[in-house]
Amino acid sequence: MKKFLSILLACILMISVVACGETGKTPVESNTAAPTAGSTEAPEDKDTLFIGLSMPTFAEERWVVDEESISAYAKEKGYKYTMAVADGDSNKQKEQCSTMITLGIDVLILAPNDGTAAASIVEEAKAEGIYVIAYDRLVTGTDLVDIYLTFDSWYMGGLNGEYIVNALQEKFGEVKGNVVLLKGDPGDSNAPQYFGGAYEHLEPYVESGAIHIISENDVDGWKPDEAQKHVENAMSIADAQNITIDAVLCPNDGTASGAIAALGDDIAKDTIITGMDGEAAALRRILAGTQSMTSWGDTRAMGREAVDIAEELFRTGKYHTEYAEEGTDASGAEIMVPTVKLPAQFIDIDNVDLLIDEGYHSYEDIYG
Repeated sequence: MKKFLSILLACILMISVVACGETGKTPVESNTAAPTAGSTEAPEDKDTLFIGLSMPTFAEERWVVDEESISAYAKEKGYKYTMAVADGDSNKQKEQCSTMITLGIDVLILAPNDGTAAASIVEEAKAEGIYVIAYDRLVTGTDLVDIYLTFDSWYMGGLNGEYIVNALQEKFGEVKGNVVLLKGDPGDSNAPQYFGGAYEHLEPYVESGAIHIISENDVDGWKPDEAQKHVENAMSIADAQNITIDAVLCPNDGTASGAIAALGDDIAKDTIITGMDGEAAALRRILAGTQSMTSWGDTRAMGREAVDIAEELFRTGKYHTEYAEEGTDASGAEIMVPTVKLPAQFIDIDNVDLLIDEGYHSYEDIYG
């Protein structure tokens, strides 16, 4: 009987230990939180969209706004997210995108530093089954881009060209004058679109001789100091010809700042100077009278649209567009890329406050 009771007691103790172990067991929570900007942690949840964002630079205000919008909206939607900034270096951008591809992103939102150089990035991503959205700038030399998302650059350029024509008319009582043309970065597909839209309005007067083109230059990297050099050179040409510079076509607000630095504030106030992007500094210059206008697209809306497109591609493998933009494949042949175009807005001294009303800039950003 003693032996039986000892065995029974041992069994009861074993059952008790197992039961206590089960009751006290703490579940392990898997870490599926979205990676933060620049994260190198690969996600574990394959059912949750993982977005990789590659930005060309943060030297211009608009790219910072884009990233903040994309990051916030991806977090709001519960998506995983990682990003990198190329600092104007195409090789660096390729390396960063390769890292994101290794992490297992589902969709790459790619704002190329150079549209042609970025073709190899697209090819690498597509080889791994990753969807690619060309963000604001078209990637050329490949037919593998899924969607191109941009503002209507031709229309935005048209706003600027039309403004110069109307301003010359108001200044002289007829359309005439001496104009400097800045064309933007040749590696950016938007540059010829913008310039084409602007020049469409100027061309009839250039051909008639009413508008004299002093100089016409690309601006590598959209750099303000490059724009400044070109305008300083144009000033030398104008001095040699004993003429004044009446207008400078600037393809964005950064190049406008360079043009104004070359001219100086006093001359700039008497010169028609365009811009694009609606930067806070540009709006302050418009209020000060040194920059005439800017054309603005809401980059926050573009960022959210990119995330929505990424989700649709991830869920269904396709996205319907109403437009197509002309690009080129690897052989240089013309192709049409499915394109989403967002609207733009004309901004001058009469409606500067629109960007405050829209919450794009604060009152302090513009008025100090």
